[in-house]
Amino acid sequence: MGPSFAPHPLEDGAGPGWSATETRAPVIALTAGMSDYLHRVTGDGARAIVISGPHSRMTPVLADALAAVRGHWVIRTPEDPAAVGYDARTGRRLAQITDVLSTTAQLAASDLHPVFLRAPISSRLQLVATISTRHRVSRPVRLGGVIEAATETLVDSAPSAWGPTEPLVAAWDRDDLTERTRRRMPTESRWAARASADHALLSTLQVARTSEGLEETTRVWAELGGPGDARTADAALFARRLLARAADIGMPLLGIAFATIGAPDLAVRPLTPATPEPLALLVGPPGIRALGVDAASWVAQHGGTVVGSPRIPGALVPLGSVDGGGWTRLTEMLGTLDGTRLSALLGVAPEVAAALRTADADAAASSAAPAAPSSPRPGSEA
Repeated sequence: MGPSFAPHPLEDGAGPGWSATETRAPVIALTAGMSDYLHRVTGDGARAIVISGPHSRMTPVLADALAAVRGHWVIRTPEDPAAVGYDARTGRRLAQITDVLSTTAQLAASDLHPVFLRAPISSRLQLVATISTRHRVSRPVRLGGVIEAATETLVDSAPSAWGPTEPLVAAWDRDDLTERTRRRMPTESRWAARASADHALLSTLQVARTSEGLEETTRVWAELGGPGDARTADAALFARRLLARAADIGMPLLGIAFATIGAPDLAVRPLTPATPEPLALLVGPPGIRALGVDAASWVAQHGGTVVGSPRIPGALVPLGSVDGGGWTRLTEMLGTLDGTRLSALLGVAPEVAAALRTADADAAASSAAPAAPSSPRPGSEA
């Protein structure tokens, strides 16, 4: 696709390799207009920058889409004479908006904007999972199975609505989702879904055609509860149940689930993230093959359960709890692999590997920020 000659209606500024849109909306969502803007910008070979004030929040659906196109969210801070704003992801002070396009190897606490270090007004425990599944095109395929498994497992409900953009208003229909995805092939499809339940749940679905078949990457954000809620104590159990369900859908590749702290509505705030805690890891048959091990032997070595088909099994390994221990266990487990096998394992499902790297970056950001909570325990803060 060649460069567009007319700027997009949402474009408020542009330069070589970038385009920016600025909004004062309290909630920034993947509306039809925003989706079209991101498609236009990326089609032109540029990177999108979404600019807002410090009190705006972004839906997980838009945050996921923005990350997929290597875009950025910048918080403008006009009261700060030393910086025009900061990177909502890392908290890095920005002398100019386009500085967000450059990377910094490691941030010190002095590099972080003080607004980024504000404590949230209230917090809830969330379960966040990324699961990659492969489907053979030689067999009938119904997409969205992991979304249904997640809503049933985490909020005891069925998905209520879905669509390509927000608000999500179409009644949930796996067959319709599958057919619309099929018609778009070989173009990649991205969808989102939500559940109407006592606890908020959102999910996104990315479907791409590969040489191996259809690869379906599902991301889930689910609110588990606040202080004193019995559900929060069962976070690790919820994670294992979800990944066990996913192990029986299609050909599971990789899956990982974390506990973290967030807002009741699941929206992303431009504040220091809490340290995400790994709860459970699913390694499907292709991952087991990449490791060059026997599933039963690997489970015996690291603990866990053999899951999936008895003929081509995978492994479900518990990691930590909301009280910690997950990063240590994950590091110990992956640390036994040589570089070739580790690369092969992560290469089985690049989207899950990216989620793991993002969580690791969030953990690093939390450690750099003195005000960040050290473990995903829900609570209220001033």
